[in-house]
Amino acid sequence: MNKVEQKRKVQELMKSAGWGIIQQKMQEEILSAAYQMAENKMLTIDEINFRRGAMFAARRLMELPKNLDLLLDNEILMESTEADLKQ
Repeated sequence: MNKVEQKRKVQELMKSAGWGIIQQKMQEEILSAAYQMAENKMLTIDEINFRRGAMFAARRLMELPKNLDLLLDNEILMESTEADLKQ
């Protein structure tokens, strides 16, 4: 699959209802982890770091298609520029 096809597939993913459901669920999980950290119960450093890591990973997952789309844009531009320079 070439870069243009990959970009089209990523854009289809971002527009899909399934991706919307995943984003909504991840936002709920981030909020839940934040609320758990904000409660007055004592948490160990490991528990705090685990929850922070979970929130970070969820945010990064939600950003992944957009970042991949930008990366593919850059790669497509680079390939077209290289092809132009060879001619």
